[in-house]
Amino acid sequence: MSNFLKKFLNPKILPFLGLGIAVQAPINLIGGSLKLWTRESGLNLATVGVFAAVTMPYSLKFLWAPFIDRINLPWAKTMGVKRAWCLLFQLGILAGLWFISFLNPLQDVWPLFFGCLLIAICGASQALTVDALKIDILNDSELTDGTTVKEFGGRVGYLGATAGMLAMAHFLSWNTAYKISSVMMIVGIISLMFTKEPISKPEPINFNTTIKMPLMDLWNRQNFPLLCLFIVLYKLCNGMLGSMAWPFYHDNGFTDLDIMKVSSIFGTIMTALGICCGGFVLHRFKFKPLLFTLGCIEILTSFAFAGLALAGRSIPLFVLVIIFDNIVGGIGSAVWVVFISRMCSRNFSATQFGFLDALTMIPLTLLGMLSGWLAQTLGWPAFFILTGYLMIPALCLIYFKKNFFRT
Repeated sequence: MSNFLKKFLNPKILPFLGLGIAVQAPINLIGGSLKLWTRESGLNLATVGVFAAVTMPYSLKFLWAPFIDRINLPWAKTMGVKRAWCLLFQLGILAGLWFISFLNPLQDVWPLFFGCLLIAICGASQALTVDALKIDILNDSELTDGTTVKEFGGRVGYLGATAGMLAMAHFLSWNTAYKISSVMMIVGIISLMFTKEPISKPEPINFNTTIKMPLMDLWNRQNFPLLCLFIVLYKLCNGMLGSMAWPFYHDNGFTDLDIMKVSSIFGTIMTALGICCGGFVLHRFKFKPLLFTLGCIEILTSFAFAGLALAGRSIPLFVLVIIFDNIVGGIGSAVWVVFISRMCSRNFSATQFGFLDALTMIPLTLLGMLSGWLAQTLGWPAFFILTGYLMIPALCLIYFKKNFFRT
């Protein structure tokens, strides 16, 4: 416990707790909370599923990642390149949240969609810059601890964007909840001020420095094609399940208060516990056995959700599934972010991290747009069994191609 507290109190690592809150909040505010708001407002399940498209910027952020590495904003001379960009994105998220807080999902579908798209663009870009900043600031021995602290902060942000939103929506209104949620971005702005990024000279902007050099550096250090294929395949199972979890809870008979207490509050505590366990196992085991074991367990998680769908509204079973899912998810989250971060060079941190992270998001977003239709067509039990099967190709790749990535 004392070692864990030391990680939090390290001046280089502590700011990532607040930045983790600011990074995780936006994607959940336009994810589960938004889907529940639109569902309760009367939108059909297929339309709710289409709102998954607003998260596309999280898949496409690699397109502008090279400019974050290379272009200096006017205030970058005093803040640093990535800190300057991060502040701009945080202000954009705050403005987007304030805008959608005045909308009605049934009457303002398109304004709501584009408002959430603005939040997604700025949120994805903020996430990218924070991870790049983490790679730039922390040395190899600190990276695991910094990632653990950031992911722990992300659980706090998740709690505010889920349980906090549900509580405010229940006692006030969804519109008021979105107004209040913008306050979470202030935590990120304050935390950003306590980071210290080395001031660098502007680099020339051309195809060679912004695109070719970062990708060639990655190609030369890794088995690039197989690494990309693995990253695409590995996150399909958990991501597709998570994209429709809250509509499933609603359709399975759980009330907003059930979801708030069990999934958001209790689930967040379990995820935070999992993240701490993830930091522990990362110091003791190699990535390949960790990723293989976690992948097998995620298949069981999907089957557990299928069982919950068959059982109906069972609070005890709901609690058991949430314990299992969130502890495994917390461990997996910490392991995965460190895994991706270790692949990146500090010279091209934003570009490389943005590219590798986007590989997890592009197929997930495309399938997420179909997830509502699949759930509606197959039914919830079959849908969750299908998500479990999506993990099998990634596990085969780990088992049969033992040297396809190097860390």
